[in-house]
Amino acid sequence: MTSDQHRWIAPLRALGKRAVALPRQAGQRWQSPGRPRSMAVMAHQDDDLYFLNPLLASQLRHSEAHLTVCLTTGEADGRNAPGGTAAHAALPVDFEGFAAARFNGLRAAYGDMVLGDRGAKWHRAAITVGSGIEADLSTLVDAPQIRIVSLNLWCSPPPGSPADAGPLPRLWTGEAARTPTMIPTDSPVSATFDYSRESLVEALLHLLRDADPTLLWTMDPDPDRQLHNKANPQHADTGDYSDHIFHTITGLFAHEAARRWFAEGGGRAASVEAFRGYYVRRWPSNLSPKGRALKQRYKDVYGWADRRPADGPVGHGDLKVGGDAIGAGNASGTTLRYPGSRAWAVQGGDGRLSAFAVRGGRVVHWRATRSGGFAPGRGVPGTRLLPHVAALAAPDGGWRLFAVRQGLTAEPDRHVRDVWTIVLPASGDYAEVRWESLGNPNGRSDPAKRRNIGMPQAVALPGGRILLLARNAGKGLSARLHDGTSWTPWQDLGGWDTQDGLTAVALDDHTVEVLAAGRTGTARWRVTVPELTAEYTLLETEPPAGPPAVLRLPDGDRLLLFRRRNSASVLSYRTRGAGREWDLLTAADLGGHGGPGPLTARYVADSGAVLLAVRDDASSSSVAWLDPGGSTPCRWLREPTPIAGGHAVQVDHSGRPVVLAVSTAGGLFALRPNRSGSSLTSTKEVP
Repeated sequence: MTSDQHRWIAPLRALGKRAVALPRQAGQRWQSPGRPRSMAVMAHQDDDLYFLNPLLASQLRHSEAHLTVCLTTGEADGRNAPGGTAAHAALPVDFEGFAAARFNGLRAAYGDMVLGDRGAKWHRAAITVGSGIEADLSTLVDAPQIRIVSLNLWCSPPPGSPADAGPLPRLWTGEAARTPTMIPTDSPVSATFDYSRESLVEALLHLLRDADPTLLWTMDPDPDRQLHNKANPQHADTGDYSDHIFHTITGLFAHEAARRWFAEGGGRAASVEAFRGYYVRRWPSNLSPKGRALKQRYKDVYGWADRRPADGPVGHGDLKVGGDAIGAGNASGTTLRYPGSRAWAVQGGDGRLSAFAVRGGRVVHWRATRSGGFAPGRGVPGTRLLPHVAALAAPDGGWRLFAVRQGLTAEPDRHVRDVWTIVLPASGDYAEVRWESLGNPNGRSDPAKRRNIGMPQAVALPGGRILLLARNAGKGLSARLHDGTSWTPWQDLGGWDTQDGLTAVALDDHTVEVLAAGRTGTARWRVTVPELTAEYTLLETEPPAGPPAVLRLPDGDRLLLFRRRNSASVLSYRTRGAGREWDLLTAADLGGHGGPGPLTARYVADSGAVLLAVRDDASSSSVAWLDPGGSTPCRWLREPTPIAGGHAVQVDHSGRPVVLAVSTAGGLFALRPNRSGSSLTSTKEVP
């Protein structure tokens, strides 16, 4: 242990904190999951409160240890008052003081989230991250497992900085050789420093090694394009994107550091999730009123809305946002950039279930045992995968997987985000298996648009055919068809202004219905194969507050499910006339608890009902049985273990229904609801 690590870790040991574990070595079996260890990498002091909550508050209560890393000081104009006010005009510029006020607000919010005490005490110390650069470490005294590290990069280098200095975005692209740091008022850091692109990645890598998180949360590295006009003002978006450039660059730095950590053998159990930023203000809220109220509460603590007396001139928080209402601003929802798959668990040729998830940048395969449990996961060859995998049963009894591989570069036009596929044999011998690139639906357009790829969904059709679907950069639908021997080129099937998170169902051997959340309703395509043509319409439903789910019922009708705007309870619609048309008069509110990611549902024949699972406001599992008529409010059961991604709903080899999830500790676990909806049994996690 270095002297700097000792300065950081020894005081925590004295308070009863366990020693930080060394990264696990490649090829080792993962240990049994314990409590999760979480880490968040943010650009500014309020980003986690705006874009991760209320999930963050729940995760903090479950994590064995948590570390939040803030890259910049967020100094803005150096005046701690809303712009355009008399108070703002009267204040002198004090960049160091305003940065300190923002960090004070962040610590107060964490104290409230963890202890219910916005005035909780913190221990402050300077630590070294990487090559001799100091950072500011704050440790919550009465909950020392909670830590905040501030790297203190200036957002805009001050006058007198070297000519080759520049802000964070230019540091990523190489247009700037360095970004200087600030010493905020009352910081324990002893001097200013310069970060290069490489030293910033190394600092994050240093923190990843020490924290060894099983859950890494960060910001959206690939924001959607956004047309800005009177109906969609620019707000704080950068250029023609739907987010602030500092959020984007923070996501890129965090993903690059994670990639290196995984490559050296760390993070074998780690799930990585990126969250949308200002994008969320343009779409309906996917949070329940309770979830939004919690987000408002902690944001107001950060914003010093109570104006409680301060001991010094800096203040207890960021008054620029102290009175903002999140419902009308940029944080009414909490949205995953990569919303996750519903189809990550399938039956094999022997009837036993297999489950697949991305951990540590590669796919992990859990296979059910004959006794009904799951064997420990094993790694599938292949790295640099985003947190999404879709699985189909292969004709030979094995499995075909689809995922997206991420390649990061400093040059905006050379990033790679491509769909890849692999076929795993039923024998379990992966020695000769290889991933095959299926390219990108935006591959022939502006290179920068390749980053706007949606997560793939696949539909199995008779004759070994597969329809592969993905949202494209135009926010419409693209598809490829595998005819049993080869793939067609990508085909643009039209549509526009949808959110990622497709759902699809085969209507017959030659027609597939695809649905997505649209701006003013539910986007619908009827795709015809093998021609790969589509009829696009907009169902005049309520605007969905997240990815919908569709499933077929035994009578030939279909059921559509999605979260309602503002309440985020689940809304259902049915078709009529043996599935010929959607009947919008069948809308029924089924209740629920909001949350991010896709809904997952399956008709269970032995139970004569639909089993529905959602990741809710607390990042935990809400499960309900649904009358196939779709008109009866559900009795929701909740299991409090925080999860990553979404659920898979399946039936096992004995026909019993099971809900699968991956916890934020990295283990697979199963939920088994009884048919009466009165109980929900959870199995022990499998690493």
